[in-house]
Amino acid sequence: MILQRLYELAQRENLLDDPAVVVKQVACRIDIDRDGNFLGLHDLRERIEKPGRGKSPPKAYMAGGKALAIPVRPVVRDASENWKTTDPAAAGKEKPAVFLADTIARVLPVDRLIDEDKRDKFTSQRRTFWRFIRYVIGELQAADLQPVVEFAIRVETDAELAERLCAAIESLGLSTADLCTVALSDEMGKCLIEREDIRRWWRDFFGADFAVQQAAGTKGLCQVTGRETTIGASVKTKIKGLVPIGCRADAYLVTGLDAAESFNLTGAEASMVSPEGIDGFTRALNSLIANEFQGRTTRHRVGRVMFLFWTREQQGQQFMMLFEPNPEQVASLLSTLSKGRQRSTDIQHEAFYLLTLSGNSARVVVRDYLETTLSVIQEMLATWFCDLTIADISRDGQGFPTSTFPMWQLVIATAFDSESVAPDIPSRLMAAAIQGLPVPDSVLNCCLRRLRAEGTQGFQAARMALIKLILIRKGIPMTPTLNPDDTHPAYIYGRLLAVFEQIQYDALGDVNASVVDKFYGTFSAAPALVFSRLFANAQNHLRKMKSEKPGAFVNNDKLLSEIISLLPAAPPSGQLALKDQGRFALGYYHQRAKRFQDIAERKARKAEGELAVSAAASE
Repeated sequence: MILQRLYELAQRENLLDDPAVVVKQVACRIDIDRDGNFLGLHDLRERIEKPGRGKSPPKAYMAGGKALAIPVRPVVRDASENWKTTDPAAAGKEKPAVFLADTIARVLPVDRLIDEDKRDKFTSQRRTFWRFIRYVIGELQAADLQPVVEFAIRVETDAELAERLCAAIESLGLSTADLCTVALSDEMGKCLIEREDIRRWWRDFFGADFAVQQAAGTKGLCQVTGRETTIGASVKTKIKGLVPIGCRADAYLVTGLDAAESFNLTGAEASMVSPEGIDGFTRALNSLIANEFQGRTTRHRVGRVMFLFWTREQQGQQFMMLFEPNPEQVASLLSTLSKGRQRSTDIQHEAFYLLTLSGNSARVVVRDYLETTLSVIQEMLATWFCDLTIADISRDGQGFPTSTFPMWQLVIATAFDSESVAPDIPSRLMAAAIQGLPVPDSVLNCCLRRLRAEGTQGFQAARMALIKLILIRKGIPMTPTLNPDDTHPAYIYGRLLAVFEQIQYDALGDVNASVVDKFYGTFSAAPALVFSRLFANAQNHLRKMKSEKPGAFVNNDKLLSEIISLLPAAPPSGQLALKDQGRFALGYYHQRAKRFQDIAERKARKAEGELAVSAAASE
C-alpha cells in the first residue's frame, strides 16, 4: 500500500516522464577550451547568508548548485567489454561511474585530497568515467567534442594539471563529494549534459540496456504498478537526504513478501516489484525528502525521525501547524472545535498521507504509515491543541493558558536533551496528534522522571502540557489552569507542595535547595512518607512570618487552610500510580501558575487605575 501510494505520487507529479535521468544539483563545472586545456572550475552553488546569533556577524556559505537532469544510473563495462548500467554499489575490478556528472573524486585526479585507503576505488571510477565519455563521443562521431577526449588524456597523465585542479577545489571550498560536470568554453556555459544530441543518445542507450535486462529477468505481477512484467533483481535507485536520521548518505528501501519464497525468489526479487515500480517509489521518496514540490512542504524532521506527508491536491499545509504552530491559526482552529463549525467541503474527502521514517545504517525503517482525509486531520489537530492547552508560567506567559507547542518541543520535554530522546517518542506523539490515540505510559514516565531529576526547573510549560494531554487521553479530565473543584488527593497534594514552597520563600527568601528540589520525588510518589514533616516545616515558617511579615502570613495561612480542608482523613498509603503522579505534577504546576496569573492581573488593574487617574487629571 505504501509503495503504491508513492508510485501514484510519482505519476501525478510527472516524475517518471523521463526514466533515463534524475534531477540533481551540480556544484561545479569543469571548463575546457577548444584545444582540450583546462580553463578552470566554475562554481555553480549559491551564496547563502545566515543571520548571526546575538551580536555575532552573519555567516555566509555556499550551498546547492545548478539543477541538471543527469543519468539515473552509473555505467560499467562487463566481462564481455560491453557497456551497461548497473547498481551503484556493484563489485568488480572496474567500479561504476555516472555519465558526464559525478562526484569530484570520481571525475578528477585529486588524490591529494582523498584518503589514501580510498584512492584505488576512486581511480577505478575515474577511469570508467572518462572511458565511457570517449566511447560516447566515438558513437556520436561529433568532431566538436574532440577537445573533451584530449582533456580526458591529460587527466590520466598530467601531474601539473592534477595539482591545479586540487588548488582550484581548495580555493572554492568544494568537497570531493560534490557533483561536477563538463562544459566547452565556446558553448556559453552550457554543460555537455544539456546538449540535446547527448541527451538523445543517453536515452536510447538507457532504453536498450533496460530492455535487455528486462528480457533476462523473472516475470511476475508487480505489487506496485499492478502490471505483469519483469521483477527487479536489485534495487538500483537510492534514497537521499536521510543522514540526519541515522542513514548513510545513500540508503535503500527494500520490501519482501513471504509468499515469494515459495517460488525460490530471494533478495530484491522477493519484493515482487518491477524496476519501474522501484524507480517510481524511490523518486517519490527523494522528492518528498527534498521538498521539491512547488508551493508545498512535504518533509519535517523531529530528532532522528522524519515525517513525509502529501495530498492529492495542494491543501495539506495546515498539517505544518504541528511543527510550527502560529497562535492565530491555533486560536482559529480551536474556535471551530468549541463552536462546532462546519468543516470546509473542499477538504471533506481530500486524501492525506503520512509516512514516518527512521534510519538504520544503509536501510530505511518505516515506523508508521497513515492514510486519512484532510477533514479528519483538521479535527484531530483541533483536539490535539485543545488537549495541550496549559497555563504558561514563563515571563511572557504570566500564568495564562497557551497551546502553541511545536512537536520538537514536546519531544524534547521527555528527555534531558535531544540526544537522549527515545527513538519511538516522535512517532508515538504523531499518532496521538493525528489519530487521536492515547499516549503510552512510557512517555508519561519519561516526563515524570525529568521532573524528579530537575526539580523546580523541570516544570516547563511544554512538559506539563504533554502530561495533561496524556491524562486526558486516559479519560482523566484535566483543566488548563487551576481547578478548585478537583478534589482528587494526588492533585491536592500537588497544590500543597506549591503552597509549602511559597511559604518557605516568603519566610526565608532564596535558598540553595527549595522544598521542591529536596522532596518532590518522594512527595509525588508516596505523600504519606513526608507530608507530616513538610506540614510541620510550613508551620514553623508561618510562625516566623507572623511577626516579620504579617500580610504574607495571613495570605499563606488562609490558602494553606483552604487546601488542607480538601484532603482526605489520611494520606493515601503506598506509592501513587503513574497517572496519579501526573495529577500531582499538574496540581503543583497549576497552583504556581495561579499565583503568577494573580500577580499579572493585579499589575494590570493597577496600571488601568493609574491610567484612569491620569486621564481624569488631564481633563
